[in-house]
Amino acid sequence: MKNHLSKRITASIMSLALTVTALPICVLPATAATPSGSVTAVKNVGLSQTMKVDSVYKGTFPEDGADSVTFTLSTSYSGQSFSYGFGCSTAEDPYWLELDKSGKWMEGGAGSKVEGTACKLDKSSNTITIDLKKAGIKPGGSFEFRCYYSAHWDNSKSDMVDNSVTLTGVDFKGGSSSSSSSSSSSSTASKNKKSGSWSFKDNKDGTATVSSTVTKQLDDLDYKLTVGYDEDYYAKKGEKITDTSPINSHKFKYSDFGIGETEGITIESLDVIVETDFDVDKFMYGCGTNVEKGSPADTEYAKRGIIDGKEEAGYWYNEMGEESREEFEDAGVEFGIKDIGEGTTLEGAGKWIECVWDVPADVQKYQTTAATDSIGFQFWYGTKDTTKYTEITEDDDVTITSAALTYTITKTIPYTKSIKTAIGKVLDCTASSDSKKNLEVDYSDLGIESDMRVYAIRFDVSAKKDVKKLVYGTGTGTTNADDDYWYQEPVNSVVLNAGKTAEIMWVLPKAVAGDKPEKNIVNPDGKVVFGYYYGESDSITVDNIEVYYDVYTTTTTTTTTTTTTTTTTVSTAPKVTLWGDANCDGDLDLSDAVIIMQSLANPNKYGVKGSDTHHITDQGIANGDVYQNGTGLTSNDAASIQKRLLNLITELPESYK
Repeated sequence: MKNHLSKRITASIMSLALTVTALPICVLPATAATPSGSVTAVKNVGLSQTMKVDSVYKGTFPEDGADSVTFTLSTSYSGQSFSYGFGCSTAEDPYWLELDKSGKWMEGGAGSKVEGTACKLDKSSNTITIDLKKAGIKPGGSFEFRCYYSAHWDNSKSDMVDNSVTLTGVDFKGGSSSSSSSSSSSSTASKNKKSGSWSFKDNKDGTATVSSTVTKQLDDLDYKLTVGYDEDYYAKKGEKITDTSPINSHKFKYSDFGIGETEGITIESLDVIVETDFDVDKFMYGCGTNVEKGSPADTEYAKRGIIDGKEEAGYWYNEMGEESREEFEDAGVEFGIKDIGEGTTLEGAGKWIECVWDVPADVQKYQTTAATDSIGFQFWYGTKDTTKYTEITEDDDVTITSAALTYTITKTIPYTKSIKTAIGKVLDCTASSDSKKNLEVDYSDLGIESDMRVYAIRFDVSAKKDVKKLVYGTGTGTTNADDDYWYQEPVNSVVLNAGKTAEIMWVLPKAVAGDKPEKNIVNPDGKVVFGYYYGESDSITVDNIEVYYDVYTTTTTTTTTTTTTTTTTVSTAPKVTLWGDANCDGDLDLSDAVIIMQSLANPNKYGVKGSDTHHITDQGIANGDVYQNGTGLTSNDAASIQKRLLNLITELPESYK
């Protein structure tokens, strides 16, 4: 299997050789609760804070207390050496305690030698959790998290070089009730579904509904962002944007991430890495995405006929600043969504800036995910040099270097049974041989026979140490000679914060699983491949593989004479009588949309074999398949019927435009 990972991130040999005990230990001053020297006061912005030597983050505990606190740190280097201290107010005498490297709570007064705790950080996200149960903390009291030492090994200098890390989250657990501090939890941590989560439900009617959340990552990007130059800037000047035009944004097509389906896809979040060659104090950004034209989420369509230059606007949701929104509304624009995102501001962003956008639920309802559709990132404003409050200008180099898209794919598939097989194969992502990185298994060894059609495959994997970023690829044999009897996911997948175990559900795409059983081209006589390409653990073990399949049979009639035998496959698909007439009453009205939604929500009652007298029929399914006809019945068909009734479209079936 080809490894699509364009750049493998590895720590240097010298950095790996460093041990925690080799780090210098910082001793707190005898009479102070904070470290000596220049202390950088941290703004209580709850977003992102640069931590370098002698920096301190000051916060408060929840009013109902906490059992533990977790600090999330981000760094640009693998094997980063980091030493920290922690102090907190207590409910009783001595009213302030310091955490020693031994894990004991100690007074920080005269004669005390409280030592900082040393550790190593991996590139990207890391967490440090402190148990508070034995400290007797004061609910609502103050605490301090300090950076004593932060450096990485520089091969070019053969020495340790000081550098900063970024504090991106402070979360509390336990206490009177589990809580998270809104004032200090990071906006750069996604709250939507995470990669690696999945679900499976046997519908007991010959189908199953399977869902899997996947992250696709693009590395080695080089998209320069030029502040002050947006699409409206060029529209007002009547100029077209070219590949060389300065622009403050970039639109990622879903095809860039390997998404080629328009149904069953829910975009969860976009994670963009921005890098600069200078420390950024404040970084402001906003995001946007393609949505259904004229839908409540279409913020651009709402400007038609009101804002100059927006006569053809549409198909797009955009975050916007509060002042911009007020200007549009004062001009008469009425937005369909009330809670429009106002962008995100990161304080103390540093040189390596992780920007995360969760797609709002009200936008997900109307988001379109065709291969040519996009999700966009916009750089609005930034400052550098906190002492002089210098703004970032168009001459400064601000570049997108990486992007990750997390989405959930949900499908209802034909289903008979699944087979789980123990594997126990070790894969080494550092090996030079593909055979040691990739697992290849014959479907026949997994119990799949020639009359079975595969629709989903789950890989259970484990590692001896936590894997924060597990990069993998999947492929399968097919019956398609045009593609050399092989399909491979075009972009590698990522499980973020995989830990020591992960269950990876691969829902086979329409390209191989088809939208009808006869279009499933997975070759039961072929192989399935799973490749491990990067992770904090050099090796992982594929413990089990579970294959979800359907036994596919065709209905035939046979006519026999004394000389010949003819076999004919019977087609039972009814012809459309009236587009949109899902309840087959001869009219197109709202009840047609209702029966479609009922059949999807409760197939046992309203499906083809439903128990209700008003369940949908095969004829109704044929009539109701009006959104991208041929892709099967979905909620989009009900939406198309409603749009036709409201004269938002002129005819059915509706095709994607």
